[in-house]
Amino acid sequence: MKEEEASLMLIRHAIDNLPQPQKERVMLCISRIKETLGEYEEEDAGLALMLVAAEIAAE
Repeated sequence: MKEEEASLMLIRHAIDNLPQPQKERVMLCISRIKETLGEYEEEDAGLALMLVAAEIAAE
């Protein structure tokens, strides 16, 4: 299994185990992020998402 696939499985598992109200909020956030990213070229959206994720992780 690739490192990326393992990370994805861990994150999905963590979200699945959240209390229901929080899980619903996270899923809504994911949906809105994907919807917004869909408005841009795939490469541009991917780069932007990686930058935002790195900035948030660094905070």
